[in-house]
Amino acid sequence: MHRECHGCIPPGSWRWQAQCYSNTLAGAGCRSAGRPSPDVRGGEQQTMATKGTTAVLAEWAAGFRLDDAPKPVVERMKALVLDLFRVAAVGAHLPWSRAARRLAVELGGNGRSSILLSEVRLDPARAAFVNGAYAHACDLDDTHVGSMHHAGASILPAVLAIAESEDASGRALLEAAIVGYEASLRIGLATQPSLFQRGFMATPTVGALGAALAAGKLLGFGAEDLAGALGAAGAYAGGLAQFYHSGSYIKRLNGARGAESGVMAALLTRAGIWGPRDILEGEAGFFRAFAEKSDPTRVTDDLGRGYRLMEVSTKVHAGAGRLQASVDAGLALGCAQNLAPADVADVEVGIPKVIQGRLTQLDPPDLQSAQLSVPFSLAMALALGRTRGAQAAIRREDYETALASEEVRALSGRVRCVLDPEIEAGTNTEEVPSRVSIRLRDGRVLTERVAHPRGSPHRRMSWDELSALFSDTVADALTADRLRDVLDGVAGLDQGSSPRRLIASFVAPQDWVDGG
Repeated sequence: MHRECHGCIPPGSWRWQAQCYSNTLAGAGCRSAGRPSPDVRGGEQQTMATKGTTAVLAEWAAGFRLDDAPKPVVERMKALVLDLFRVAAVGAHLPWSRAARRLAVELGGNGRSSILLSEVRLDPARAAFVNGAYAHACDLDDTHVGSMHHAGASILPAVLAIAESEDASGRALLEAAIVGYEASLRIGLATQPSLFQRGFMATPTVGALGAALAAGKLLGFGAEDLAGALGAAGAYAGGLAQFYHSGSYIKRLNGARGAESGVMAALLTRAGIWGPRDILEGEAGFFRAFAEKSDPTRVTDDLGRGYRLMEVSTKVHAGAGRLQASVDAGLALGCAQNLAPADVADVEVGIPKVIQGRLTQLDPPDLQSAQLSVPFSLAMALALGRTRGAQAAIRREDYETALASEEVRALSGRVRCVLDPEIEAGTNTEEVPSRVSIRLRDGRVLTERVAHPRGSPHRRMSWDELSALFSDTVADALTADRLRDVLDGVAGLDQGSSPRRLIASFVAPQDWVDGG
């Protein structure tokens, strides 16, 4: 058997698969007497006949069309694209973003995909890396509580890079983005909180898988190649959470690594190097490697009918998603009572167990740590409430100013985080509520409860609100014509607008990018 092209190599062995692949590259194919040719990209040991979780997800992604999604889902996806442009414009200024850009430009690459806000073009993987760094640079990017994942920072840079390099349509971009969001959010839900408890971050892990599926969708892959791209992404997925304990700015590149890994996985698959098509459920696959406990049904339940991207929040405040409600509460109290930090004797904030120890540092040493600290963020919000009002949006610059304030630091030290059954019960896949009680020097005790933080699904920012935030962010960077082109381009992605033209409109002067 297989003597014509294999000699006596046992069918299914790695040598047999390698010979199949060599023959395919040579144009000879793989002929077997009396039975169909196996798929040489995986041999007979990996077929789509067994409908595991990976296969079901890949088949759905291959068949998904934009018309399958309800109109609110399409509109929400466009809003998330616009928000990605907003947070990239904020993040591009930061030193770790500039370092990532310098390195990528030094490494070079075929110029088919743009670095956002510039006319510099790199290969799709490096462009996705830089744009992912921009998007995740200051903890302002979209977030999904249940999966603990910033989907926009990993999925959308990959989608934009491939869409531009392939000159894809706006509808194709939206299809791929929806596929990537759904896949990564669902895989995250299937593995959390175990993945996080084991020391992994979701954005460079489940984000890499979602980005690979999205990139493969744009490249026109069928179900088998999409499963192979997921498998290849499994070889790239990684990202440890040690920075919570030891510091470092490597967290800022989680989106970059997720996006780059997904693009590379898809391009490798197109080149003929795919991964295991049972990467999620396999004996040494993602579920077993990354989580002590997992629930694969959360990937496939109501797939194609329910859309987890509708659970994604866009952030008002530049800090961790799980502290947004506490910041809202602090601003409200500070505004209503016209409080100064010295007026507050002590503070108690109710938290769910999942953030205990990770987001409860009292005296953060740097910007990143401050953005991951409920006590510090709350103290800052209490201080800013009386001057900025209850509806203020906390910016990265506010954190930097607060870090230099002895009053804010002292107040942060007077904040106690306590496990609260009410907050635990109210925490779900969409949001983390907050209860903040402050005791004033005059003896009064005041309490503010926030069930739904601003920007969460129950208090979603409208298109007009997101447009205003974006316009304010880039007001001194884009001309009026370019600003209008970007807004119209995103709004019209499902009506024929071109991703290439959209990205070409989103260009700012280099001194603006460098000098923010």
